[in-house]
Amino acid sequence: MNAMKKNEATVKTPKFGCEFCGREFLRATTELNHICQYKHRWLEKDKQGNRIGFQSWLQFYKTTTLRSKIRTYEDFIKSPYYTAFIKFGNYCAEINAINVPRYIDWLLKNKTKIDTWRSDKLYTKYLIEYLREEDPYDAIHRSIETIIRLAPDEAIQPKDYLRYVNPNKICYTITTGKISPWILYQSTSGTKFLSTLDNDQVKMISDYINPELWAIKFLKEKDTVPHIKELLTTGGY
Repeated sequence: MNAMKKNEATVKTPKFGCEFCGREFLRATTELNHICQYKHRWLEKDKQGNRIGFQSWLQFYKTTTLRSKIRTYEDFIKSPYYTAFIKFGNYCAEINAINVPRYIDWLLKNKTKIDTWRSDKLYTKYLIEYLREEDPYDAIHRSIETIIRLAPDEAIQPKDYLRYVNPNKICYTITTGKISPWILYQSTSGTKFLSTLDNDQVKMISDYINPELWAIKFLKEKDTVPHIKELLTTGGY
């Protein structure tokens, strides 16, 4: 009789399970303190790199499998590609990558292995191509937004950023794609800035502002150029 009561007590003992790995615990506090690999991944879901990694994985999954099934973050944390995409997301967050979805399309189009997506060389190649293809108004918006954000550090007005800031600083910003050739070639301060660069500075940004290729670009956008010029002139650039 005692044995039966003992067995009944054992059966009725409540158990608390981890929703991620399925492990069971006798106490709720133990379950709350439990951190398995999947729970740890879930708890980090709101980090910038993780958000980028998840969205990148969704795009990759949709593009490569052509399936319409809705995928969740729970699916992501159990994916064999999780680590690779988290590393990619952290890389994009660190360099403040421009238009990540377009970058992923570019990587997939070029059949690039996922483990190499964090390559500076690849991103630079993509960025140079992207800058020549993007919408002119998007380029101007990003450039002016960047200048407005950086100008207070130099204690100057945004419209004077290209006139008075250290050229090396500006050249670096150009190589990150944050200041577009659109504003460099179509504003008074931009063209003057380019005329003052020394050979090393020109070499630093030459791939990004290639005069011949951008001259062709402006011919193709001949209807847009006057509007961009007017916009920049009105803003004092």
